[in-house]
Amino acid sequence: MRRSAVYIERRHNVGKEEAIQKIDSFLDDLMRRQFPSGVTIKEPFKSWSDDTMHFSFKARKGFIGATISGVIRVSEDSVIMDSDLPGLVTAFVSEDTIREVIEKQLDGLFQA
Repeated sequence: MRRSAVYIERRHNVGKEEAIQKIDSFLDDLMRRQFPSGVTIKEPFKSWSDDTMHFSFKARKGFIGATISGVIRVSEDSVIMDSDLPGLVTAFVSEDTIREVIEKQLDGLFQA
């Protein structure tokens, strides 16, 4: 199955350091969250190098699982997420739906 690339850029006005803290806490919460329909998150990983975070995790439901990975870059006024979605994921949830959910979460994280 082919992988889909998801690129999202969002503006913020909280400064780079606060944006990094918000993204870091958000991802920690996301990886511990209980998801509907029996989806679980396994093997969460994140690593910061200055203003860039590399992340990955396995999303599983029963015997089916897929690894999702990506990079988040934070600047003084924007957050850029670049991620690969396995075809298995986009077979069940459209790329547009995934993009809309992530954009909504980021907007909520940085709303004034």
